[in-house]
Amino acid sequence: MEVHAPDPLNDGAAPPPIGSTRHLAYGAAGIGIGLIVDTLIGAVAGPVIATATAALTPSPINGAVQTCDVEDNAWIVVGDDGDSVAMQTEGAESSGADLTDVVCVLTELDVPDSVVTRMDSTRALDGRQTADWDQLAASWGYHPDNGLDLVIEVVED
Repeated sequence: MEVHAPDPLNDGAAPPPIGSTRHLAYGAAGIGIGLIVDTLIGAVAGPVIATATAALTPSPINGAVQTCDVEDNAWIVVGDDGDSVAMQTEGAESSGADLTDVVCVLTELDVPDSVVTRMDSTRALDGRQTADWDQLAASWGYHPDNGLDLVIEVVED
């Protein structure tokens, strides 16, 4: 004589007949709950993970300034938590960063040759100029009395 343990999911009633829709309903409910929980976890965890990853990944601007050893240069100023840098070169009537320091930062940021050429050929009459590459954008102006005034910032795609 065989003894069977009671089935906790079955309260003594006869098992549902084969082809019953109860199994389908339970399966669909489980899938629905799983999708909802997954969506909620993604909505909460996604921004947290993105913020943590961004904090661990140094900005290209911080890296360039550190590599060129110009963190303490009063004329090369990192802003926006490493998402921008402002550089001012020497002019006829004003002080500024050495051109070699600015060129080092530009090189480390992989500024295209075409943009460097545009910066080099900008005149006071040309006004403010702009360029963008990869995930960076630059704007600059030049006046012989004030030198080159350049801002580079990280931009979102």
